Amino acid sequence: MSNKLFSIILWTILCFALVFLLAPLVLLLFEGWKGVPYALMEKEVQCALFLSLWTATVATIFCMGIAVFVGYALHGLARPLKKPLSIIFALPLSLPHLVSGVALLLLYGRKGLGDWLYTQFGIDFVFTKAGIVLALVFVNLSYAIVMMYSGYEEQSSHLEFTARTLGCSRFQSFCFVTFPLSRRILASTTIMTWSRALGEFGAVIMIAGTTRMKTEILPTTIFLNMSTGDLDIALGVSIILIIVSVVCITCLELLMPDDKEGGRC
Repeated sequence: MSNKLFSIILWTILCFALVFLLAPLVLLLFEGWKGVPYALMEKEVQCALFLSLWTATVATIFCMGIAVFVGYALHGLARPLKKPLSIIFALPLSLPHLVSGVALLLLYGRKGLGDWLYTQFGIDFVFTKAGIVLALVFVNLSYAIVMMYSGYEEQSSHLEFTARTLGCSRFQSFCFVTFPLSRRILASTTIMTWSRALGEFGAVIMIAGTTRMKTEILPTTIFLNMSTGDLDIALGVSIILIIVSVVCITCLELLMPDDKEGGRC
């Protein structure tokens, strides 16, 4: 096969993928843009927007607070333990989110730990805002751990080894060497975790439901309004989520290292 023919094939496949992925989004933007002001004026959407931002932020703080240390712990393990534990932590990533929601409902519902938690501490996850946060943390924690672990693995171990030989404890070498070098992957993981949390639907609706003005977030607002035939609000909220996704992806690309910097040997 000649180089010219191969280039034509590559460009054809590229154009097909581009059109296939962008055409629905462009149509959605074209049809739904006029619904954004109308959606933002609705008290229901305002409540859902605030709750989405609040729960996504709280869940991201929980995820990153755990992932930073779990990823580092995996990074420091011996190889026989590192592989199986990495697979276990990555397992929730491959589960359908509805399945994750069912699992959370069984464990934290009244037939599981939920009854004891409610009796002893007054904590209830079923059809509550706490349930939304629980679902977002469960769905996104694995992603955050895998990303942070990958970031630690890509770092050169020489600097940390040097710090240890100069008298630093493992905690000191983590605080003053490894963690500062991970600030870029930390920022990008935080952005993507927050973005994923903002758009989560399956696990949330299984454990927290979608009660209007109570446990309603932006994705469930789209579902409710599509179910009742109010397309203007559903399309307007969809545009809002698309805008948030574009902003997050743009920030992520700006944080990624330049190829010229990362490609040197």
